[in-house]
Amino acid sequence: MLENGQIFAVYTPHSTFYNSLQQDPNLLIKLLRELSMGKLADTIKISKAIYFEEQHIGDIQIVSSLMPFYRHLINYFSWIGLIVLICFILGLTLSARLHNLISRPIMILNRATKKVSKDNAYWVRIPNHRNDELGNLIDSFNHMLEQIEIRNQQLAEYSNQLEAQVEERTEELMQVNERRIQWLENMTGVLKHELKNSTVGIKSSLELIERRAQECSIDVYLDRAKKSLHYMAVLLDSISNASSIEATVHKESLSPLNFTNFIKSQADEYRSYYPQYKLIDKCTPDIIILGNENRLKQLLDKLVSNAFEHCYSNSPIIINVLKKGGWMELSIINEGISLPADKEYIFDLFVSIRDSEHKKSDSLGLGLYLVQLIAESHGGSVKAIDRKDKKGAIFTVKIPLIKK
Repeated sequence: MLENGQIFAVYTPHSTFYNSLQQDPNLLIKLLRELSMGKLADTIKISKAIYFEEQHIGDIQIVSSLMPFYRHLINYFSWIGLIVLICFILGLTLSARLHNLISRPIMILNRATKKVSKDNAYWVRIPNHRNDELGNLIDSFNHMLEQIEIRNQQLAEYSNQLEAQVEERTEELMQVNERRIQWLENMTGVLKHELKNSTVGIKSSLELIERRAQECSIDVYLDRAKKSLHYMAVLLDSISNASSIEATVHKESLSPLNFTNFIKSQADEYRSYYPQYKLIDKCTPDIIILGNENRLKQLLDKLVSNAFEHCYSNSPIIINVLKKGGWMELSIINEGISLPADKEYIFDLFVSIRDSEHKKSDSLGLGLYLVQLIAESHGGSVKAIDRKDKKGAIFTVKIPLIKK
């Protein structure tokens, strides 16, 4: 190129050079230009000044097209994109395959464990067609559920057998109890009839003897006969009471009862009946139970009279009423005669703990037996223990409180 700007000579290594310069760039090259904000050029130019005898006479300029470079760059990125796409497809295919091989069995196992823990569905089994470690895990899980299901079935069978045995035993006990009550009733009737006939003859004979006898020595025999007659009457009344109570006590209705107020009222009555004894009552307020007031009065009368008969003179009788858990505990405490060694039998029928020295009444051992019957009819129990601080006894009756 001359100094005045005219082209002196042009050399092109390829005849298509100018054609490549004149061609419109393709879409990808245009996109690169847009992304580069027009900074990408189509050509690259290098110029060098020419001097002759230190005088600038022109320039030599080399112009090279960047289109082939751009096309190679686009082809390079196209291959890279294609390779990445192929790798992504291969990775997706491989992950799907691994999901079927590993993740899917674990997810199925997880769903099965949740169903078993939530619904107790021990019948659940997981199909297994594998021979690897996951297959062994599934087989172990299925075997565990099978063993649990078998044990549940065995427990259900044992439970049914136990219920049947309990029902059978209960029915037998009810039949035995009915026969026992029937025997007592029959025995009461027979004894009452036979003894009544005997007592009529004895009573009339004693009256005749008493009117006609003139000798003083015969009074001793008359007194013995009267005592025997009185004992026979007590025997009849006791047996009659025992049989009637045992037959009816469990059928009587129960109603809410303020046991604290009941005990305080009864304690006041006992103080008026037994002024010679000291009676102390210690009651927790507002103890409510389901009870039959008449039967509980009968129970309390038996225990208090028993305590009075076996206590030392001038020693107090203590009545304690308190709450313990869901139970009401009534304790009658006296200082006096200790309980016998075989005290576990004192609540049995016709068992008396009185000895000859302290026998104050004609007792047949029915009092404590009736106490036990009444306590059990209220869903409770009774027990007797020796005092630990001094000689004496503690009788404790437990009856459930009303559930709120």
